[in-house]
Amino acid sequence: MVGKRVLILGGTTEALDAAERLSALGGITVITSMAGVTRNPRLPAGENRTGGFGGVSGLTTYLDAEDIAAVLDATHPFAARISRHAGDAGSRAGVPVLHLTRPPWRRQQGDQWHEVDSAYAAAAWLNTAPLADGSTVFLTIGRAEISAFSEIDRLRCVSRSIERPDFAGALPFAEIILARGPFSADDERQLMADRNIVCLVAKNSGGTASYPKIEAARALGLPVVMITPPAAPGGESTSSVDVAVAWAHGTLGISR
Repeated sequence: MVGKRVLILGGTTEALDAAERLSALGGITVITSMAGVTRNPRLPAGENRTGGFGGVSGLTTYLDAEDIAAVLDATHPFAARISRHAGDAGSRAGVPVLHLTRPPWRRQQGDQWHEVDSAYAAAAWLNTAPLADGSTVFLTIGRAEISAFSEIDRLRCVSRSIERPDFAGALPFAEIILARGPFSADDERQLMADRNIVCLVAKNSGGTASYPKIEAARALGLPVVMITPPAAPGGESTSSVDVAVAWAHGTLGISR
């Protein structure tokens, strides 16, 4: 028998965890939707779809057509638009929505953060930063916004992403690293030391999976250009996968 249908807006480790746990317990058909930014993503348990919905109206239509009973928004903290769309579409379709959010990282003793609000602001900071000409910075923001750094002309860049950046040929890269985390703090320290990194650029995406690079920068005394996340979406939210799984069962009236 087909269970009640839950749509997970995915792309995070939390989404993978929630999909696996909801699929394993039965009584629920789990559909995870991913944006398709990564060509070979880790596939979650249950059914999968890739690509956008066509804005709020398109997502509303999808919720109705697919008889979705609940939506769990477990997208990346920087995917603010789809989170807003999820809340609006849920209201229009009468479908409960829970946002599974990550609290951002907080500055710790020894951190040397320079907080900016975008990749372009990070690049502008680097171009005027008190860093020696020709020194190497480490970009860990993924591939989608790498073009923001195309105007850097005094520093060398090491970029790490799961897939090769589309604009890599036009950028001042010393090296492009293709790798999928998580990485340990020891591995991150070794990488930064081996490549003589003088500054880290990162998105404040919260969570534990990518935090070791922040620990490594702290241990090495390196400055971090930290891109701050957009405002959290409105509506019901939690930072706990346990709570999200319990919410889904409670919302659907399914005992665990």
